[in-house]
Amino acid sequence: MKGFIIISLIFVFALSYLNAYEEGGITLPAKKKLGDKELVYNGAGTIKKFFFKIYVIALYVENKTSDANYLLNKDVPYIIYMHFKHNGISDEKIIDAWDEGFKKATGSKTEKMKKQIAQFDSYFKGIETNEDDTYRFEYMPGVGTKVYINNKYKGTVKGFSFKRALLGIWLGNDPRDDDVKEEMLGIDDD
Repeated sequence: MKGFIIISLIFVFALSYLNAYEEGGITLPAKKKLGDKELVYNGAGTIKKFFFKIYVIALYVENKTSDANYLLNKDVPYIIYMHFKHNGISDEKIIDAWDEGFKKATGSKTEKMKKQIAQFDSYFKGIETNEDDTYRFEYMPGVGTKVYINNKYKGTVKGFSFKRALLGIWLGNDPRDDDVKEEMLGIDDD
């Protein structure tokens, strides 16, 4: 009986390992729940600044796709998961990075979503981000973008245009990092 239990545990461990992905030393599950939906891993990459790994970012969607325009322009659910690899990122740096990302994602047309961006930025005030901290952004049509920091719910930003701008930071025409955009879209350029 003991042998059966050990073999069963090994099988379960191997099966869970096969249903996961690795990026930047972080293990990412193959699926994540969003309400009553099960989203699948689409791709992940590592954002770097100079020689430092800043964070690993993964994208989960209903159906795998390499079409950024589809993800940006259709009202479909997604999860963005970020796992930080760097210590001591101040709230000012995080908020500045968000604001710069929104400007690039919208072609500097952020005026119509100024309140939504301010609401989003407010979730990061007073927080220093450190290694192994996580952010999760869950978009559900008709609900909005739920924001979690270290698995703690911070609030929901409503609106499709905000969803599009947030996702556009990484998947838009002027993304944070072209290589990471391709990795999040599951495009293999080997």
